[in-house]
Amino acid sequence: MSSDDIAIRVTNLSKRYEIYATPHDRLKQFVLPRLRGIAGKARKQYFREFWALKDISFEVKKGETFGIVGRNGAGKSTLLQILCGTLTPSSGSVEINGRVAALLELGAGFNPEFTGRENVYMNASVLGLSSEEIAARFEDIAAFADIGDFIEQPVKTYSSGMYVRLAFSVAINVEPQILVVDEALSVGDLAFQNKCILKIKELRDKGTTLLFVAHDLSVLQMICDRVAWLEKGEIVIIGDAVAVCQDYYAGIVGTQTGEIIQTAVIPQKETGMAKFVEIAFDGVAENPSFRVGDPIRFRFAVKAAKPLGRSVFTLSVFRADGDWVLGQTSLEAGVFWEPCEEGGILRGKLVLKPCCLAPGDYLAAIGVNSEDLSVCYALSELTVPFSVRWEYPTWGRFVHPCQWLPVIKGEAPLSGHASPYSQEVLR
Repeated sequence: MSSDDIAIRVTNLSKRYEIYATPHDRLKQFVLPRLRGIAGKARKQYFREFWALKDISFEVKKGETFGIVGRNGAGKSTLLQILCGTLTPSSGSVEINGRVAALLELGAGFNPEFTGRENVYMNASVLGLSSEEIAARFEDIAAFADIGDFIEQPVKTYSSGMYVRLAFSVAINVEPQILVVDEALSVGDLAFQNKCILKIKELRDKGTTLLFVAHDLSVLQMICDRVAWLEKGEIVIIGDAVAVCQDYYAGIVGTQTGEIIQTAVIPQKETGMAKFVEIAFDGVAENPSFRVGDPIRFRFAVKAAKPLGRSVFTLSVFRADGDWVLGQTSLEAGVFWEPCEEGGILRGKLVLKPCCLAPGDYLAAIGVNSEDLSVCYALSELTVPFSVRWEYPTWGRFVHPCQWLPVIKGEAPLSGHASPYSQEVLR
């Protein structure tokens, strides 16, 4: 890809900070290594290194909307500050092709003693506009910010919402070629957030390159072409916005700790009455991953250590962060296993059809109880991991089968569309 197509190119970018235990160590680092060098002795280091960014490389095409996700401390803000020129990297290079407008933090660059009007002129001039250009756009800036007469008041009297309204309005009205936004849309009411999203889409349609950092994954999934997942200063993955956001969400809510169990050694509770000898997914050998709407088929077998009465099986599914999302038994379906002698084996299958779990990583446990659920014959640990993914943005814990029916006044309802499942599933 030619350089003409690239708005931002980051190559082997790293940022190192020196962490000192005490102020005395900082003074020692300033003086003693030089003295030891003059004396011909090996230099000693009096600080601990912290790498906020480690060998980061990526490219953003002109007109692309590029998102960045990561936990607090992952290096997102450090990266944006380097891209905007307010921070110097320790190594690597950054190439920016175009005028950049940035919202790095709330009210950054505002003088609290100046009025809103004065800050508009000051910020816009820093971004390269002449006084005449600012005057021509001032009414549009004030109208978008919608803070009324406060535009003539010192910004130190502003609420956080008023700060971000004015800062965002300035940034988008200077017609930047590259707009960098760091969590700015998390402040303000829903009406203003909607106005900002519509304006961002308008800028994107005009060919503006957008670099977006947000904890709101729904926003990133809806407006970004690609997303980079940053973790401990390193890029985990760059790819399709929906896929990366779902993987990131699954990663932050917890880490899977189990493996698929298909042997006689299955972590489980000791009951003295029975033991699981098989728990597996039908048709899936390893790393089970399902789509929303797919069937999930469990296979299991229990060996009786004592005679067992009429039995029911149970299923518990937990999200990887420990949130219990599903608990069901064969009792409510009216399905029972007949009594079993000592040494006998009860086998069964369970099909979740369709899978209604929202995208994420999960752990399952299977149990077998007396028919009234009062006695637990056997219960596995949470040792059955699986993942659910989907190509659409999602919210909540479940994706429930539903049917959308547009109705136009004076006309019969349309046939509608079932989402996310076929009409057959809904019948």
